Amino acid sequence: MEALVFINVDIGAEDSVMDQLSKVPEVSAVFFVYGPYDLVAKITSDDAERLRAVIRDRIRKIPGVRSTTTLIVAKALQRAGPPY
Repeated sequence: MEALVFINVDIGAEDSVMDQLSKVPEVSAVFFVYGPYDLVAKITSDDAERLRAVIRDRIRKIPGVRSTTTLIVAKALQRAGPPY
């Protein structure tokens, strides 16, 4: 299962939070974005319980993370080549 986690961070904490997110094995990509959220992390997990644990025990405990909003991917279309 895949999920997109939209993350708000403290001002100036974007780079350090991105660095910490990149060390979480279940995080396959991290994006710095403009808009109501600061970062988006793509997570791959075997099941919903593991996904919940990664968000609760790893992502939300990273210093500088203020809040998260998670969307579960229902269906994905992969393009050939880099996704961005």
